[in-house]
Amino acid sequence: MKIAITWDYELFFGERSGSVEQCMLEPTDRLLTLAGKYKIPFTFFPDAGCLIKFEEQAECHHEQIKHQIRSWDAKGHETGLHIHPHWEKSIWKEHAWIHDLSAYKLSDFSAEEASRIVERYASYMNSLLSQPMQSYRAGGWCAQPFAPVAEAMKKAGIRLDSSVFKGGKNTTNPYQYDFTATPSASHWKFTEDPAVLDSEGAFTEIPIASMDYSPMFFWKLFVLGRLNPGQHKPIGNGLPAKGGGSKKELLTRSHRLCVSADGYFSTQLNRALRKAQQANDPFLVVIGHPKALTQFGFKTLESFIAQHHRNHEFVTLSSVL
Repeated sequence: MKIAITWDYELFFGERSGSVEQCMLEPTDRLLTLAGKYKIPFTFFPDAGCLIKFEEQAECHHEQIKHQIRSWDAKGHETGLHIHPHWEKSIWKEHAWIHDLSAYKLSDFSAEEASRIVERYASYMNSLLSQPMQSYRAGGWCAQPFAPVAEAMKKAGIRLDSSVFKGGKNTTNPYQYDFTATPSASHWKFTEDPAVLDSEGAFTEIPIASMDYSPMFFWKLFVLGRLNPGQHKPIGNGLPAKGGGSKKELLTRSHRLCVSADGYFSTQLNRALRKAQQANDPFLVVIGHPKALTQFGFKTLESFIAQHHRNHEFVTLSSVL
């Protein structure tokens, strides 16, 4: 089986964004060391709007960020386009970012504005790379509707999307996505909506793997975080945006979520692999965020890679197919 481990490379978007060093540079350096040890590739989705804003602020270590991106590009890792368009309205004040999440999705802009954002962000990212981008992931999974930016994506060379996770749905502000009625196939062509099959479509959806997480999973996650924060606290030092579900909801009912390498979620990677094998799926796409990694998560991720790197093929997202 092919396994693609993908990383959304970004800050936090809550009341505290966190530092570039702890959310991006330091955990990503550790990931690149891990990849080198086992000679496997990763796919990174840098938050393009964030990087463009960093160019305006010397305090944001933009040269170190560009060096890290060029370094992983030279080592054969893939870079995809990742857009959180609220950066268009984010401001730097008193050594911190202030975010306006009313502009969290491309659909919060006019079609013309959204297309210009795609073109500008893609052009900036490709200027850093020797391998042009082919893949896209919407910030917060908010890739619907896709039609207003489809032509801009084509011009940018994007042919693959990996924003969908089957069964996922969130309409809590600032999110807006519904993947509850996706095709049953492992991947599919689409035109206007990445969750809707169009056999003549110009784009291919390669969904992130998903599965159900029980309330017991979240009880364990929260208890371990309290008992041993040194192992289970994220390395990133920011706070997430609200809207991802309350603690009460997580502790009282099951949730359909992405298969993730973040923190305690990494304990479910083997279960996800078994389920994919049982379903005869040809690949497994995993999502992660350097900012959300933990000491425990790093160890668990390395254990997963060490266990499977000889009997499975770890690949970049664009080589999955």
